[in-house]
Amino acid sequence: MCKLFDKHEKEIKKYCDDNGLDFDIVKSMPQCWGKNDIWLQYYDPEKGKNGLLDETPAQIVLKIQVNNGIVTIEQTEHTDKYLKKVS
Repeated sequence: MCKLFDKHEKEIKKYCDDNGLDFDIVKSMPQCWGKNDIWLQYYDPEKGKNGLLDETPAQIVLKIQVNNGIVTIEQTEHTDKYLKKVS
């Protein structure tokens, strides 16, 4: 897990709790990150067994930006499908 996620884990968890998203799933998702951003992706282990020949990119589920210590989180069209808590 990237250090940026670890540093802002409480803010990310609060966002998930406030928006009905499953933080346990968020913690376990593949991450792509830079200096000030984290992109969480959904990975389907049933797809992509043919490597690059399969051409199944991991869908972006959450975009997390940190600017001047302020965390902003943006949902995508895939967020509810993979992260919404079932009640």
